[in-house]
Amino acid sequence: MNWNLAEAITYYRSQGTDQTTLVNLLKEIQQESGGSIPLFTLPQIAESFGVKENFLLALIRRMPSLRLGDTHTLLICAGPNCSKHRAIAEAALKLESKKLSVSFVPCMRLCGKGPNIKWDGKLYHQATPQLLEKLMKESGI
Repeated sequence: MNWNLAEAITYYRSQGTDQTTLVNLLKEIQQESGGSIPLFTLPQIAESFGVKENFLLALIRRMPSLRLGDTHTLLICAGPNCSKHRAIAEAALKLESKKLSVSFVPCMRLCGKGPNIKWDGKLYHQATPQLLEKLMKESGI
């Protein structure tokens, strides 16, 4: 099963609106996003939980285990089938910058749809260097 931000928010929202539930959601987002909570997720979380973005920022700063990231995250499948498509990895490494964190992850188990990448938590199949350039342009990088 692939991780999805909207589904995670829906799940945690159904668990309640207390601070502990919100922290657990933020921890999961951080884990799935490569080690930091992307800024672009905050408006959606705030709206879903009926809190202000400033409250989320304060909560993240108060929790030593939570880390806010101002970079976009690109996860590239390094499974045996996806890694055959070296053009994706080469393009990603050329595009890496202070605003883009590139990581290689174990097989995403979607071999028939590869090469696979996750951009800020969203899964893309049959990725190409052109797709990477498009995602970066859309993100203002």
